[in-house]
Amino acid sequence: MKVVLTAAGALVAVGIMVAIWLFASAGTSARSSGSPDASASSSPASTAGPVPGATPTSGSEVLPPTATTTGRLPSLESTTPLVSGPLPESGTSEGALVEGFPSEVMGEIEGSEVLSSSIAAAGDTMQVTLVARTDATPESIRSHYTELWTSLGLSEATMSDGNLGYVGPYESLTLAVSTSGTGIQYSIYGVFRTK
Repeated sequence: MKVVLTAAGALVAVGIMVAIWLFASAGTSARSSGSPDASASSSPASTAGPVPGATPTSGSEVLPPTATTTGRLPSLESTTPLVSGPLPESGTSEGALVEGFPSEVMGEIEGSEVLSSSIAAAGDTMQVTLVARTDATPESIRSHYTELWTSLGLSEATMSDGNLGYVGPYESLTLAVSTSGTGIQYSIYGVFRTK
């Protein structure tokens, strides 16, 4: 056991001596190669950079002026709700749009017969429904609302039930279309927040 401890101690001592020798020789080679000593100058060393306004070329390290090099995410554009307060009173209507209905966002297609509509408002949130009947095709109904909601800045959402869905920062809209004996019936459900 004594022999093992002595051998281990000798190896540690040799390792320390080798480390000191490598450290000392690295410092000597750095000084001899002309590298500036950190303590010799109080001002930082300057390095050459790209020429301002230079045109990027293949293999060039110059970035175009529009490139972002800060590593930060782009700032979010400010958005405003499609519905502003104060919200209308809760209510329902048969055969017409209820008072305060957001028709510019989810009004009926021209030529449709409104079967029912409703608003349920509480605080800064409003739930709105519309049920209507039309002679238009299901494709034209979906196309109409896709165009309308896209123009309002909403994004298409994946719906598991096959319905059409669009969302925004403050709103969520769903369109369902079905065929009945009296024509094509469609329902829109919307949730709006004012903040």
